[in-house]
Amino acid sequence: MKILLIKPYWSYPYSRGEYTYNRIWPPLCLANCAAILEKEGFDVKILDAHAERIQPEKIARYICGYDKIFITSSSLDRWQCPNIDIKTFLETVKYCKEKNDEVFISGYHGTVEPERILGLTGAKAVIIGEPECTILDICRNNNLSKIQGVFFKDDGQIVSNPKREPLDFKKIPIPAYHLLDFKKYFYEILGGRFSLFEISRGCHYKCTFCNKIMYGGGVRSKSSKQIIEEVTIAIEKYKIKTGFFMDLDFLSNRIIVEELCDYLIKKKYRFKWSCQTRPDFLDMEILRKLKNAGCEILHMGIESGSQNSLKEFNKNMNIKTIFNAFRMCNVVGIKILSFFLFGLSDETNQDREDTLNLVKKLNPDFVSFHKVYPYKGSVISQDNISKNSAADRFIRKAFIKFYLRFSYVSKLNPYIILCGPRLLWGRIKTL
Repeated sequence: MKILLIKPYWSYPYSRGEYTYNRIWPPLCLANCAAILEKEGFDVKILDAHAERIQPEKIARYICGYDKIFITSSSLDRWQCPNIDIKTFLETVKYCKEKNDEVFISGYHGTVEPERILGLTGAKAVIIGEPECTILDICRNNNLSKIQGVFFKDDGQIVSNPKREPLDFKKIPIPAYHLLDFKKYFYEILGGRFSLFEISRGCHYKCTFCNKIMYGGGVRSKSSKQIIEEVTIAIEKYKIKTGFFMDLDFLSNRIIVEELCDYLIKKKYRFKWSCQTRPDFLDMEILRKLKNAGCEILHMGIESGSQNSLKEFNKNMNIKTIFNAFRMCNVVGIKILSFFLFGLSDETNQDREDTLNLVKKLNPDFVSFHKVYPYKGSVISQDNISKNSAADRFIRKAFIKFYLRFSYVSKLNPYIILCGPRLLWGRIKTL
């Protein structure tokens, strides 16, 4: 049986009117699915229409001869912050459906609104939650009524099967790297020949804005042996030069991280990477180890310079901790990309100015300003979001004030200078 896994085309770098950054990153969840399917003897291909820049109306020429087609509305890097405008996804499904009726949908949108997505796409079924094991079961068994984690119509009647248990991370095989063209993938602030990695899924914290519905409950981790093997194969066989660990909180798995770092330090690979963590997880010992292992950039969600907003976000963090984390990163020489949120209903102009003042004092290497969005699956609702455009105007101003400084531009390396203007202009243009 021939199986096609599709990541659709999205506008790059941003969709108009959205804060979602459509990075050209590999669809790691599809590579996981492909590895599981190949282990069972299926003939699998991944079509990354986003990386290949294949717009929906051109998709038909790539999909002939497959028995089943699976299309994701949000690959792993978009699970937490999925696109709001899914027009190109729906168009991709439409053109695929014209050639093949065996079309199935995975991703965030079908997970939170399965009936709506089933109606919009006319798909055979919608997969709820993590796709890996459900896709395998669909390929094994044409009787959808016996498969957990699917939503479909049977004789005009809606059928919603029980949810599937979360994936056992320790049993997942090496992702199907051979089905990805790593020349296409890059991270603008890190470099090319780029791959994603994943030690764990889930997060112990309960930030109100965070959408974790695709991750299931709790935190599940791979073993250090697994992740070391994945990284080794990616670097040595597929010549990966840069990477990002997609864990919601990388350092929540500190023992595994230390073993990985010790291995990378020993091997002395020319491999630069990034990860995401909380400021209160950092100390000089772990930062030095991260730096020696090749970590170039830490992503940190600071969210606000207003203690009231931090409380509403349930960040369980104070400004003093944030300053201390930035100071230690500066000492060690690890760059910081920090994230800030605007747009709460009770947010004042002073709260916004306090946040911008904090950004200026912290002076991160990179900063990303976003508007809070009430994703289904997060605690924050539409009632918590401001209905006026003050936050949008302020975000536009903040981007310009931060990035268009001579003191900032003059210290950038050539790679970022080449990639950065397109990214920044794309961001300002869509606001």
